[in-house]
Amino acid sequence: MKRRILAGFATAMLTVAGLTFAAPAQASTSSDASVQAINCHAKESVRIRQSKSTGSTALGLFPKGAGAECGGASEGGTFTACGYTDGYFWIAINYQGIRGYVALYCITRP
Repeated sequence: MKRRILAGFATAMLTVAGLTFAAPAQASTSSDASVQAINCHAKESVRIRQSKSTGSTALGLFPKGAGAECGGASEGGTFTACGYTDGYFWIAINYQGIRGYVALYCITRP
């Protein structure tokens, strides 16, 4: 009887843990959003987008001076941000569990 209770408890905890960690990953719809553990910082406050387009859903804000994990840059839709009028390179980002994309020219790397 005691084993059944412990097994049920362990299953419940794994289920809760899976739900907790699955939510942020669902924000990204592209496999390009995989993030490598490379630190970056925001030059200016910029919105984190679901895909590489200013027309895509804003998932959150990457505030000026904040640090995050950033992956590689890739081409996407054009943007006007951080001093550039027709930039088109985006970078995959993971900021406090929010996975998405920001304009490449809005970040710095150490």
